[in-house]
Formats: sequence, structure tokens, C-alpha cells
Amino acid sequence: MARYFFRLDDVAPNMNWDNFYLLRELFKQHNIKPLLAVIPDNQDSELLKYPGSSDFWGIINELYHDGWVIAQHGYQHLYKTKDGGILNINSRSEFAGLDFQAQNYQFAAGKQLLKEKSINPEIFVAPSHSFDKNTIKALAQNGFRCVSDGIALYPFKKLDLIWLPQIFWRPRKFAVGLITIALHPNTMSQEDLTNFRNFI
Repeated sequence: MARYFFRLDDVAPNMNWDNFYLLRELFKQHNIKPLLAVIPDNQDSELLKYPGSSDFWGIINELYHDGWVIAQHGYQHLYKTKDGGILNINSRSEFAGLDFQAQNYQFAAGKQLLKEKSINPEIFVAPSHSFDKNTIKALAQNGFRCVSDGIALYPFKKLDLIWLPQIFWRPRKFAVGLITIALHPNTMSQEDLTNFRNFI
């Protein structure tokens, strides 16, 4: 029998708050503790078009202390290369193709910002699933133990990291496995939200 884990991507001060609040209440009703992929210092112009909240870090900290899992989702969510990285799913990256020093700086700066908000993540989520071997070294250097990515039915260890596979972007039933379903609250339609509510 399959078991499901939910991840919310692109969590930042500027986002689709209506959708986020709906999902938050749904998770709370069913005592589900999802993973929030939080951008430490969001500079993505597309995401900045959404309304901002001055209470963002207060909300995230409350959820964190309630048992929700916080992952570091990149650094500024800015794509700097056209490198698909290890997984080669997308041809853009915030990290893949950059040297170790540049990547290490971004991880350290991002994690420091989160630590200043009393959050110390051990899980990394790469924007566009794109990272390389320098990313892996920089993750280890900055105390990350897990990456939420990869294609498999169960977690596995590779390159000194625990991989938490993420194979679905919308709810669907599966026969076996520990399945991570990544949701994008910023772009979910009413139909998407209804389907997810029915799935829960």
C-alpha cells in the first residue's frame, strides 16, 4: 500500500495566499504535516507579482513549531544557467553549472537567513529539479542531509545524501511506495484544489 507525503513549492512572502490558506486549513483538518519548500531570499520577478505578507516568517515559524517540515528551496529562486544538472529534467538552474565556491556561498547565505528566523533546515529542494555534484558538496558543507528529488518508489542513499523521491506533481493513487506529491499553491486552479480535497 502506498503512503503519501506532500510538499508545497515556492513558499515565499509573495505568493498566492488564498490558496496557501486553503491548503493550510485542509492539512490541519486532517492532521497532515507537509514539507514547505521555503525560498530564503525570494528575488524571482514572477513570484514577486503575488501579494506579500509582512507576517510571513511568523506564519512559517508557527507551522514549523507545529511539526511542519521546512526545506530550503534554493536561495533567491533566480535561474543563472541552462544546465539540467544530474537529473536533467529542466534546462535551467540556480545552481548546476556554477563552481563550488559560488554554490557554497548561496547555500550558506540562504541557510543563515533561515537560521535568523529560528529555522534550521536539513532538507534541500532545488528549483526546477536542477543541481550537480558541486551542489551535493555544498549541501554537505552546510549541514543538509536530504534532498527532496529523484525518481524512485522509496527513499534511497546516494552521493552521501538521503534522497526523498518526488515523482508526482498532482494527486494520484499508487499501489506501493512512499510517494511525495509536490503541489504549487501559486498556480493551483479551483479545480486543482477540489481534486486535492477529494484525494485527501
